[in-house]
Amino acid sequence: MPANTPRMIITDQDPEFLQDFQHCIWESECPEEFERKWASIIKKANLYDNEWLKSVFELRSRWVPANVNHVFSVGMSSSQRTESFHAFFKRYFSKKNLLIDFILRFNRALAHQRHEDLSTNHVDINEKLILKLPLEMEKQMVEIYTRKIFYEFQDELWHSVVTMSQIVSENDTHKMYTFQICSNGGVLRVQEIGYDKVLDYALYSCKKFESEGIPCRHILAFLQLFGNIPLPNQYIMKMWIRIAKSQMIYDKESVEITGKNGPMLTWRSKLFKLFSKFVDNIMSNEEAAVIVNDALQSLLYKFKSVAGSTKSGGISEKGSNVNNTTLKDPSQVRAKGCGRRLKGEKEKATNATKYRGRRCNGCGKLDQAHDRRNCPILNNR
Repeated sequence: MPANTPRMIITDQDPEFLQDFQHCIWESECPEEFERKWASIIKKANLYDNEWLKSVFELRSRWVPANVNHVFSVGMSSSQRTESFHAFFKRYFSKKNLLIDFILRFNRALAHQRHEDLSTNHVDINEKLILKLPLEMEKQMVEIYTRKIFYEFQDELWHSVVTMSQIVSENDTHKMYTFQICSNGGVLRVQEIGYDKVLDYALYSCKKFESEGIPCRHILAFLQLFGNIPLPNQYIMKMWIRIAKSQMIYDKESVEITGKNGPMLTWRSKLFKLFSKFVDNIMSNEEAAVIVNDALQSLLYKFKSVAGSTKSGGISEKGSNVNNTTLKDPSQVRAKGCGRRLKGEKEKATNATKYRGRRCNGCGKLDQAHDRRNCPILNNR
């Protein structure tokens, strides 16, 4: 064999193993189901002695979704947030930009992100979504959820219809139900769901509501046992409703987060929604649009005159404390990683002597300002 290490290794791929491996990770609803599927894969592929798989399996409590679905993560993986940030910002700048260019491009990226957010809010408020089922839950949540979250909820509600339930056991505090999930005319799987009478709360092993904030199809099928009722408040995540941004914000200790710009941001959100509805109603009438435009121009002129008189003192006071700071580009340094090869002094001197100037093909002399066409020696012959 050659002495150099191979640059690539060609192996026979196994699509069936990859499919089983992904199904084991992403389709398992509880740790017991994951461990059962994992053991089946290891046995089928005869990988009992694989040290890497053993080490990965020992750390399953840190990375397997079935082991961490009790933590609210909005359905995101551990690296998805960072990867989405990189994918968004790399469209606007790179490591070759200067400092001042980076600041300008960063502000442009934030402005574009705010614009997309406002556009999404406009669509959530004005777009009429299509209902698929004659259920009170769907009619209720189409007015509460944002557009994207409602489509996910609608998909779960649609699949909840094709389930069959039966009471298994019951005591003073709990009830246990079995649900048969049907697909293509047959029973796909049978699962159990528990209901706590004291807390008035249903629990299922997939824990989609605990991890993503959206009720799963199993809980929705359980709630339909009580009739065509609206979705109870304990199953509505306030984070996904349309008016979430205009409500109070709390930290992890359930303490309200306040700031000096809090009331102004609330008014800004309310006025944006009001003007959005106002503009949509007058766009069909040109005469009304002209009247509204003149009224707004007059109102804006009056506001500027009032705001200028109230802020004249504050502006001069703040302006006196501003320091003149000159921003300069940082000095160039060699970054870590793969870069240009460092050259020694001998190699630099050798490269410098390789080019000795322009050579005339007529007289054969170096470092001349003429060539064969206007060579004085050839012309004098």
